[in-house]
Amino acid sequence: MKNEDVELILPLKPEYVGVARLTASAIASRMGFDVENIEDIKVSISEVCNKLVTANKSPDINYSIVYKIFTDKLIIAFKCCDSSLKTNFTESDDNGIHGILIISALMDEVKLHDDGDYLLSMSKYIREIM
Repeated sequence: MKNEDVELILPLKPEYVGVARLTASAIASRMGFDVENIEDIKVSISEVCNKLVTANKSPDINYSIVYKIFTDKLIIAFKCCDSSLKTNFTESDDNGIHGILIISALMDEVKLHDDGDYLLSMSKYIREIM
């Protein structure tokens, strides 16, 4: 069951990556994720944000991160009006593939979007501690 969406709009500048990480940390903590999973989420967000910031050619472009809060998972979706930034996640060079591999290892689901507003989305499920 979906509870809420939180959308964060940021300039494509490196000094704002920390804002995305802090926002994710606060949301994940409130949802009940443990410290290890919160760190996984923050590292994954850094990977995506840093790739977008590094590939950016225009200082006037913003991007958004939508944190979709469910009772059992957090979906984090990235969107930007510059769809050419999507190629940075599908490049066959080491940097393109390496980032996706890191995110895939830390998150439960990662999806590159070919159409629509989103460039990439990733999910982390809350698991019960036995």
